[in-house]
Amino acid sequence: MTKLDLITGFLGSGKTTFIKEYAKYLVDRGENVAIIVNDYGAINVDRLLLDDALGECCHLEMVIGGDADCTRRRMKTKLISMAMYGYTYVIVEPSGVFDIDDFLDMLYEEPLERWYDMNSIISIVEADIDRNMSDASRYILTSEVARAGTVVLSKSDGSDKCQMLDYLNEGLEHFGCDRRLEDIYVWRRGETSVEDFKHISASRYTSGDMVRLPLTKDMYNALFYFHVRTDISDLQSTIRDIFEDEAAGNIIRLKGFIRDDNGGWLEVNATKWKVDISPISTGQELFIVIGEGLDFEAIGKHWISYKNGL
Repeated sequence: MTKLDLITGFLGSGKTTFIKEYAKYLVDRGENVAIIVNDYGAINVDRLLLDDALGECCHLEMVIGGDADCTRRRMKTKLISMAMYGYTYVIVEPSGVFDIDDFLDMLYEEPLERWYDMNSIISIVEADIDRNMSDASRYILTSEVARAGTVVLSKSDGSDKCQMLDYLNEGLEHFGCDRRLEDIYVWRRGETSVEDFKHISASRYTSGDMVRLPLTKDMYNALFYFHVRTDISDLQSTIRDIFEDEAAGNIIRLKGFIRDDNGGWLEVNATKWKVDISPISTGQELFIVIGEGLDFEAIGKHWISYKNGL
């Protein structure tokens, strides 16, 4: 049977970066790996990032965003295809808004039940996550943690591990889950040993029963800005201003690509607490802004110009 890992994480937690390292570990141990990415929104930025990092190492597929039923059908079709092609290991990176119970139910349907072994659920939680997030956002975060065999703390030096454990356990209690986390793995980019990855891969998953609330496509907005023009030398400040602009709404994540002054590409990955800008070999001229109650024009005022991506 084909092993399947589900790598979850709230918007901007670092799932894609973690998968780059984890997939390489699996390939190095001899697995034939496929990755299915279901990004939030119709344009898949995360696939471009993985493709740039992994190249020929893994096969990449994407599931284009849509309503829940449509996404479920497309995901099932992709899983059937991957099994028929003979991959020994499939990693699924869902969007930051995802119903794990629905996914597990799908794996018990024919023919997936005969072809897949649900291996492990790994949940990525960033250390600087917004502790004042909405109840809807905290529910999504908690539901991902409740099922995980391993909870991975990203963007951390380890000093905030105990505080994060308390925060996550408070969420589990709040949403009626009996599980309590005793430990989380502090992941430092580029420093995870083979033995640590082996342990994470074998961690499986738990029942994580809790109050189940409906997830709707209206919980979050995804706004698209094409061919953005702005002052590259002041890009970090511009993005910070967007996050701080109350008229823009509650922005959770901004990601995308932009041309630099020399015609190359820059990757932008930003949350309220951190703005990462780095060179990348390929890109697409767009930014995606994800959050709650977003105002397209208020955000657009921060760019010199853009093409409407609604």
